[in-house]
Amino acid sequence: MANIVIGVTGGIASYKAIDLTSKLIQNGHSVRVVLTDNTLEFVTPLAFQAISRNHVYIDTFKEEDPSVISHIHIGEWADVILVVPATANTIGKLANGIYDNMLLNVLAATNKPVIIAPAMNVFMLEQPPVQKNIEYLKSIGYRFLDSEVGFLACGYIAKGRLADTASIIEYMNHILEDRVNKPLTGKKVLITAGPTREKIDPIRYITNISSGKMGYSLAKVANHLGADVTLVSGPVNIEKPDGVTVIDVVSTDDMFQAVKLHMNADIGIFSAAVSDYTPKVVSENKMKKDKKQEHLTLELKETTDILQYVGSNNKDMYVVGFAAETHDVERYAREKLKRKNADCIVMNDVSRKDIGMNSDENEVMMIFKDGGDLRIPKSHKDKIAERILETVIERVE
Repeated sequence: MANIVIGVTGGIASYKAIDLTSKLIQNGHSVRVVLTDNTLEFVTPLAFQAISRNHVYIDTFKEEDPSVISHIHIGEWADVILVVPATANTIGKLANGIYDNMLLNVLAATNKPVIIAPAMNVFMLEQPPVQKNIEYLKSIGYRFLDSEVGFLACGYIAKGRLADTASIIEYMNHILEDRVNKPLTGKKVLITAGPTREKIDPIRYITNISSGKMGYSLAKVANHLGADVTLVSGPVNIEKPDGVTVIDVVSTDDMFQAVKLHMNADIGIFSAAVSDYTPKVVSENKMKKDKKQEHLTLELKETTDILQYVGSNNKDMYVVGFAAETHDVERYAREKLKRKNADCIVMNDVSRKDIGMNSDENEVMMIFKDGGDLRIPKSHKDKIAERILETVIERVE
C-alpha cells in the first residue's frame, strides 16, 4: 500500500476529492490531504479529516509538529501526490514558480511523482496561457490526467470535467507500478545531450553536427527504469521525453552552469558534444565582409571542461563520459578516462558514416576505471542506451 498526498484546489469539483480520499482509504492506502485557501470556499477540512483519519494541512506557517517542517515532510512521506482538482490558477502558479500556499510549497519541496487532474470551464482550459503552462509542466516531469467531456457547472457540455475517481486511481496505480522493482527508482540521473553553440556575432556561431539522439535515448531509458532524470540539452530538434526534466541551454557555459546546479545526482552521463573553444570576443553587430581583407582571423579561448570538472568535484556520482573520436579512437578514449577522472568512458568512432553523430544507430565500447571493457555491437541508439544503463547499474551496485 502507498502513502498518498491529495492536494485539493478551489474549484467546484473540489467535493469530488472527498470521494477520491474515501476510495483510496478503502483500498488500504494512507492518505494526507492538503487544501488551498480557496478550497475552503467549497469544502471543509473536517470532511477530509474524518475520512483520512489524518490531520488536514492548510497553513504553511502553522507547524503543529515541531520535529518536522510540514511542507517538506509531507513531500518526503508521499509515494505519489495527486492534485485533484487542479484549477487554472494553481497550474499557472506552479508553472511560474509561485509558491504562495501550503500545497504549492509541498509541490516545490518534493521529487515524488505528481499527477495533476485539471477541472475548469472549457474556455478557460483552452486559453493559450493555460495550455502553455500545462505543456511546460509536462516537459519538466509533471503527469497530467486529461479532463473529460461532460456537463460542466457553467451549463456547457464540453471538455473540462474532472476525470472520474476510477480513472484517477487507475492512472495512479500505473505510476506506482512503474516505480516498483525498477532498479533506478529513487535515484537521480543527470544527462547532457546535443551540441553547444558558441556565438561569433548575433547570427553566427561555432557548433558541431551532434543530433542529441544518444542523450535523449539515455534519458528515456533512465526514466523508464524509474530514475528522476534531468536532461541538460543543447539545441536539438527532438521531442522532449515524457517524465524527464529538460533544461534547454545554448552555449558550453550555459550547460556548465546547469550541470553545477544538479551535481547531487547518483549517476551522471555526459553525452553532449560540447565546444572545446569559444570566441574571445563576440561582436555586438553582424560582422561584415571586408573586401580589403582576404583572410579573417578568429581568436578563440578554451571553454570549461564540464566532464573534468564533474570528475574532480562530485561527491558520490558515478560519472560516465563519451569519447567521440575519428582516429586512434581507443587510445584517446583510455587517456580521456584517466584525464577526466571518470568512472567510465563510452567510446565511439564518429568517422564512420553509418553510426555516431546524427545517426539513429551507434556502436560503442565501454571502458571502466576499475577495469574491464564492454563492446556493444551496432544497434539502434535506444538499444545502446538500454545496454549502457544496465551495465552502469551493475557497476554501481
